[in-house]
Amino acid sequence: MILKKNTFIFLILIYLSLIVGFFTGEDVIGGAINDYKGHSHIAERFNENFLFTLFNYNELGHRHSPIFYMLKSITLYFGEIGQKVFFLHLFLLIPIYFYKCLKIRFNDVSKNYLKLLAAIILLFPTFRAYAIWPDPHLLGVLFFIISIFYYLKMKKNLKPFQNSLLNTFFLSLAAYTSPNFGFFVIFFFLEFFKKFNFSKEILLISLLNVILATPFFYYLFYLDVNFIFNDDSWDIGDNFYSLNNISNKIIIIISLFLFYLFPLILTRLINIKYKFTKFSIKKIFTIILYFFIIYFFNFSTSYELTNSGGGFFYNLSNFLFHNNYLLFFISFFIYLYLIKIFIFNSSNLILFLCLIFSNPQVTLWQANFSPTIFCLILLLFKGIIDKNHLDFKTLIISYSYFFIYLISNILIRNILI
Repeated sequence: MILKKNTFIFLILIYLSLIVGFFTGEDVIGGAINDYKGHSHIAERFNENFLFTLFNYNELGHRHSPIFYMLKSITLYFGEIGQKVFFLHLFLLIPIYFYKCLKIRFNDVSKNYLKLLAAIILLFPTFRAYAIWPDPHLLGVLFFIISIFYYLKMKKNLKPFQNSLLNTFFLSLAAYTSPNFGFFVIFFFLEFFKKFNFSKEILLISLLNVILATPFFYYLFYLDVNFIFNDDSWDIGDNFYSLNNISNKIIIIISLFLFYLFPLILTRLINIKYKFTKFSIKKIFTIILYFFIIYFFNFSTSYELTNSGGGFFYNLSNFLFHNNYLLFFISFFIYLYLIKIFIFNSSNLILFLCLIFSNPQVTLWQANFSPTIFCLILLLFKGIIDKNHLDFKTLIISYSYFFIYLISNILIRNILI
């Protein structure tokens, strides 16, 4: 009873911190307010002439899907404050559904611990910035988390076919809102195929995917409202398959895994063990492959496009040493760990590849993957979590870690810059 009461009080305090941030105009990532103001005219255009704006959306020069701005145009009647309050509380469904997912994944762990674990998201700079200054990214994350919720229910054999259809539906909403989530259809469809094999169910799931995807491709290619490949696409089509861009994605996304894994490693919720006693052909090939990847790594050109991006460890490495050596060093150990879990379960590899392909442009920000990677680590990657260590110590260390990161960002943005 005491734990339940203290959990409730703590959650209220975290919520109030978000409200304080709302009224003080908090922008922890430094670019959310500019994106908000720079894109505000899109919703106004939809409000003035919905159909004309919809069929000429690509002329606005934005890569974001129009879905969020269509919804935002409806909320214009609330006034700016009312609109922002609406989205702030809509996005609070992300930690709520994250908690619902955690309950399914760790059904024998204290619900109070799971509530606190889910609420950590409220400390993430990306969540706070885009909840206070509404952005399409969090709407896509919300639908994506809901789709994971129905997938986990399917895995528990709770109305598997019905929940597979619901997963497909909400994943399509995530993709319509933020097209990068569309790549995860590969992972989920293969999981459904393992469940249903060649059957009427898998045929109907395939048909639903086609039906839901048709308006998207019709809009982009038949009506030629191809906003994804406009002039502001950061070479989204030209350089994606270059060895340089693929290498950049692999190294930086691996480093982001370390960023979110670190507090969990400290508490042994994730136990990383390496054995270097014996070398095999596979191990030698794995090491050679890593050096091949870092040979083609060069994020400096992409960084110069916006003078930002690369994630925490890329920036830390270049700030401290003016090179990428620290980034390469720390990424190497997480690379070995990921290879280990890829061998353990091929679904992990497919999931990781979906992350790589979900960010086709040459630029890359940590915000693109927050809180997605954290949720995937706890919910979808197999063979990672040792639930026996999901305890109060894990929560204390995790909250301390992300709180320090949050405060550091606030200080940097408001005092040092």
